[in-house]
Amino acid sequence: MKLEPWPDQSWFSAWEPFDTMVAAEAWFNAASWSVPPGSATIAEPWHAPLDSEPVDRTALLFVTHPGFVRRAAARGGEHFNTRVSYLENPPMPTVKVGDPVWDQHMLTLAASPSEAAAAFPKGARALFASWKFSGHVEVRPGGLVVHFAGTQPVPAHLDRLFQAVGPLVKELTRG
Repeated sequence: MKLEPWPDQSWFSAWEPFDTMVAAEAWFNAASWSVPPGSATIAEPWHAPLDSEPVDRTALLFVTHPGFVRRAAARGGEHFNTRVSYLENPPMPTVKVGDPVWDQHMLTLAASPSEAAAAFPKGARALFASWKFSGHVEVRPGGLVVHFAGTQPVPAHLDRLFQAVGPLVKELTRG
């Protein structure tokens, strides 16, 4: 695992704009490791000017993997980092995937219901439900971004993100 207290900010900027989350002012304390044939990174977004304290602190999980081929985003609940305005491009349409448990608890954005259902296959939806997921998840060609609500940059929470990588990749890349 590689730890970078002040990681390459352009790497994170390339993930923006996020579909459901606001962009951070900067990123700190990135821990990265190999997840063949891709990689994973956990990092702390700083949602405030660099010379001030943020509203809250959290950590996000980024996974690059060629098995991610769809684009969709979902949000469970409202959080301090939820994107509420779209200045440049309009948001993707809000859709239902046809899974009552998912559709009741997650706001899903995708080009179509079938795209959302393919991006979040049944096994992945069941995995998120088993975790009682609250937060943001964005799947895009080549990548995944996940924010578990309530996550803080503390060892137990970072371990939870680390442990989530395998199951997430497995379920989200099933065809």
